[in-house]
Amino acid sequence: MKLVCHIGTPKTGSTYLQGTFQQNRDWFLERGIIYPDLLSPLANHITLFYAAATYLDPSAVAYGLHSMEEVAAFRARLVEHIRAQIDAAPPHAHTMLFSSENLTGNLGRHDVLNLAEMLRPLFDEVEIVIYLRRQDDAVLSMYGEFMRRGYNNQTFDAFLQGATARPAVPHFLQYRVLLEFWLEAFGKDAIRVLLFDRAQMVGGDVLTDFLTRIFDITDTAGLALPAEDNRSLSAPAQEFLRRIQPFVPFYQGNSINPARQLLEARINQLPDRPRPYMSRAQSERVLERYRQGNEWVRQTFLPHHPAPLFPARPELGETSNIGVISLQDFAYLSAFMLTEGKVAAVAPAPNVEA
Repeated sequence: MKLVCHIGTPKTGSTYLQGTFQQNRDWFLERGIIYPDLLSPLANHITLFYAAATYLDPSAVAYGLHSMEEVAAFRARLVEHIRAQIDAAPPHAHTMLFSSENLTGNLGRHDVLNLAEMLRPLFDEVEIVIYLRRQDDAVLSMYGEFMRRGYNNQTFDAFLQGATARPAVPHFLQYRVLLEFWLEAFGKDAIRVLLFDRAQMVGGDVLTDFLTRIFDITDTAGLALPAEDNRSLSAPAQEFLRRIQPFVPFYQGNSINPARQLLEARINQLPDRPRPYMSRAQSERVLERYRQGNEWVRQTFLPHHPAPLFPARPELGETSNIGVISLQDFAYLSAFMLTEGKVAAVAPAPNVEA
């Protein structure tokens, strides 16, 4: 049995891929590919992260994990669960498929080594698949996700400062550092680096690209596609969520805040226009921070790709629309949240800055 382990990175269409894999388990199995249950009802194989991590993530409480001793027992249980599914696989099955962006978003060097120790004995071959998104787009998308989830109430400038610091926060933007963890644990020949760029993806989308490049599947007749439910939020919606975050943060002490969870469905339905955009100077600052590491990635994994790995974006303007919200927008978004989106369509009032 071969393992294809898709590890993200975050904000590269992972949720959509996982929804497709889970919704079409029988379709994939007909083609010899098993998308297994990993002791969770989620499409995201997040339990791999909990089992491999050398620390206890607060969200692991939902799986009954309150100590590292319980994590160790869970790891052993998960390994046996995977082995049982391999043993029960039909004769034509040749590949097991895992997918979790948490494996790049949340794991460090020792965690990845733990994961390799878990998985290597189970499979005859392991292929690690990773999509890399240009860091300026990734920063923009990740900031929106932080505001959506309520992780903090940083301004975009402060978030950008962290993303371009040494070391960067979030860490997975440092693609060389990230890939060196996986190189050490699995070896270069096991790693497949792909670019999350619609202009370069087969069919212009991540699902077609993944199926074609990884499984050589070009006929998708009968494949059911899930709704894309991980859309980005508008620039005013992001600023609205940033300002209310201190009152309903994601975490309450060491646990997830139940009040925030109650708002999650309404937050996910907030408007997605106007789209947020950064300035040309902000984009150049991000790309310059990662230029050397990106060149190492290109030379190591994509030597035929023209340099630089991610080119500059001269089409951007001198200003950004992130962090700006009018009183009218704030009132509208408040009403949207209070009424679950059942708001009257009214002409916008003159823009009055909050």
